Amino acid sequence: MAVKLKWNGAALAKYSRAAAAAGIKAATIELHGIARQKASIPNPATRHKRVRDTSAQGGGPKGSQYSTWDNSSKPGESPRRRTGFGQKNIVWGFAGDRGRVGYTKNARYMTFHELGIRTKTGLQKRPTIVPALADNLDRLYTIAKQAAERR
Repeated sequence: MAVKLKWNGAALAKYSRAAAAAGIKAATIELHGIARQKASIPNPATRHKRVRDTSAQGGGPKGSQYSTWDNSSKPGESPRRRTGFGQKNIVWGFAGDRGRVGYTKNARYMTFHELGIRTKTGLQKRPTIVPALADNLDRLYTIAKQAAERR
């Protein structure tokens, strides 16, 4: 009895790369959504009326209004949203078999928050993307696996 084996390695490698790319792309898009959600916690402004004239110090006349943001994030939490600029500038990209989630050049300060800002009291980190990845590894793995199997 003779057996003939036909090996189609090139097609298998192409199929495997396409399935892995589909999984990585799906996980990248999901991580992008999770990171934007972590950066969406609001920090509402509190309006105040001036009780004295502070024009000489750069403020305003008595009775004018100013705002304070009293619920700022603590070190270790994601920066709280005031305008949404940092949240809008979390972007994702995909090239070949690599996915990337990061910040645009316009929101460079978010990168500083992610890596840490050196102050007199030490290094203060307010990361968004790294905890989004670390807290959801199992979920991202499942999404990548399902997308690769659908391919």
